[in-house]
Amino acid sequence: MKNTLIAWLFCLPFASCTSPVTQMDLSGQWTVCLDSTDVGMASFGGKLFDTSITLPGTTDEAHLGTKCTLKPALEKPQLLHLTRAYSYVGPAWYSREIQVPSDWKEKDCILHLERVLWDTQVWIDGQKVEGHEESLTTPHEYDLTPYIQPGKKQVLTVRVDNRKRYDMSVNDLAHAYTDATQVKWNGILGDMYIKAVEKTRVESLQLYPDAASRTVKAVVSIYNSSSQTVPVNLSLQVKGKDDSKSYASVEAQAEAVKGYSTVELTCQLGDNAPLWDEFNPYIYDASVELVSGKSTSLTTETFGLRDIRHEENKLVLNDKPIFLRGTLECCIFPLTGTPPTDEASWEKLYASAREYGMNHLRFHSWCPPEAAFNVADEMGFYVQVELPVWSVTLGKDFATVEFLRAEVKRISKEYGNNYSS
Repeated sequence: MKNTLIAWLFCLPFASCTSPVTQMDLSGQWTVCLDSTDVGMASFGGKLFDTSITLPGTTDEAHLGTKCTLKPALEKPQLLHLTRAYSYVGPAWYSREIQVPSDWKEKDCILHLERVLWDTQVWIDGQKVEGHEESLTTPHEYDLTPYIQPGKKQVLTVRVDNRKRYDMSVNDLAHAYTDATQVKWNGILGDMYIKAVEKTRVESLQLYPDAASRTVKAVVSIYNSSSQTVPVNLSLQVKGKDDSKSYASVEAQAEAVKGYSTVELTCQLGDNAPLWDEFNPYIYDASVELVSGKSTSLTTETFGLRDIRHEENKLVLNDKPIFLRGTLECCIFPLTGTPPTDEASWEKLYASAREYGMNHLRFHSWCPPEAAFNVADEMGFYVQVELPVWSVTLGKDFATVEFLRAEVKRISKEYGNNYSS
């Protein structure tokens, strides 16, 4: 008994130091129901279905939809384009039980879905969550806070409608959404989770380095979901990502009003701060900590120091001419029908391109996931991303133009800190 007590007391300090859970992984088994006649809006939210599916994943992988019956042959249409194993275009409903920790009562709960085609809407226990997301390129996020009951089992339902929403391509050929490269999948890819965040927090961190002056400006977007204006302390630290060398730090105080507010911080990195290019892809970590009362919010983004411009017909990077040796990347992944969201796959892809003497890929009429940017930054590989558009009638449809304008803002916010692009 004495030995048991000693062992228990020895373990107690370690148990008390365990970090609280702030993220719930949603990958794994879900249930799914295809809604080809589009009747589910009135009654499907909050239900668990009879068919199981693994997410992240697609209806193709679950063998749902219309099975391809084409036989291998050296003829049309087999030679003209890729074909999905199981084709499905329309709404699909995905449901599963969730139970967020009971100690999340004082937090905001945010649902994050990394990549979806095209429109999503969300329900908790059959209650519609406010809003809908429609980005083809950036994560879909929902504030679940008013609908979540921490500690209680609830049903989370996500409706994914992959039908075409805007006229952004000729003959549906834009590589973000086309049958030609089997891209019209239905499902959810990449990271799927619910995260617990502070009521007053860093919502986003946008970085604007200047290679000539060796400085970086940080634009900190603060979100305060409470009804009161609260004082906050901000600190920005910049270190080398791989060598942890400290380059700069700065602090500031601010007032966080209800909703969104912005604070700008600028750091001088020093005359010898390394620049980023394909031969020396030096990456920095910029971390912003926000302290409000007893709560702390921390956000980290990476960036590189580089200056790119053109001089007549030449591209110049950090005052040296660069030559882009590349090819198209048209979202062609025949084994899966979906772009990879893991860094290992992109490292393999860029390494293969390097073996052919390339240093650049143009993502024709689509934008890859975050992993593609992260690996390109680390490897010193140049990427050129584009909006999901390939059209000769652009500008004639107001809704399409507004979607593309919103999409470019989302891409800039989500991936703008990456310096390989």
